[in-house]
Amino acid sequence: MSDSTQNQSDILILAEKLIQALDTDNELSEKEEAALTRLEFVVESKLFLQDSREAPDEFFLERFQDRLVEFEQEHPSLAGLVRRISNSLSNMGV
Repeated sequence: MSDSTQNQSDILILAEKLIQALDTDNELSEKEEAALTRLEFVVESKLFLQDSREAPDEFFLERFQDRLVEFEQEHPSLAGLVRRISNSLSNMGV
């Protein structure tokens, strides 16, 4: 078995064990919560890189849309102003 295949197998086994451990109703300790937060960051980073390599155009469009939604949530009045300006320009044919 190649290193890559072994690594993938190890990840699947560990992921299944983690899912089973988290499936309990027990509350997480602060250390467990911090460890899961770090794990979440690593997993998201890996998926982010993989997505960007596989379909860069689609990936960038999706990320742009996500950022736009975040901007609208964080700055609703500014987003509304930009939307009104954009609509006005569009109505003028610009």
